Amino acid sequence: MKTLEADKATGNFTKFLSRVVDDQESFQIVREGVPCAYLVPAGEGNCNSHEFAADLADAGLSIQDGRAFAIAVRKGRKALKPLKNPWG
Repeated sequence: MKTLEADKATGNFTKFLSRVVDDQESFQIVREGVPCAYLVPAGEGNCNSHEFAADLADAGLSIQDGRAFAIAVRKGRKALKPLKNPWG
């Protein structure tokens, strides 16, 4: 996902909207370096594990943040209950 300054997005909104629609690009809109919105294709609600891994690789997490994320994922997995077979 590409980062886009809010003032640039405002001045060229139709250009970036066309890139989202035509090229399926996604943008994180930031104001003064702080994320404030996302501009993504309408059908893009879910992602598979490969897309998620690619997004994480592009996120530029520090080593400390990456480790904290990994710990949170492990804790989340432990908190999940096993699925039950609804047919018996």
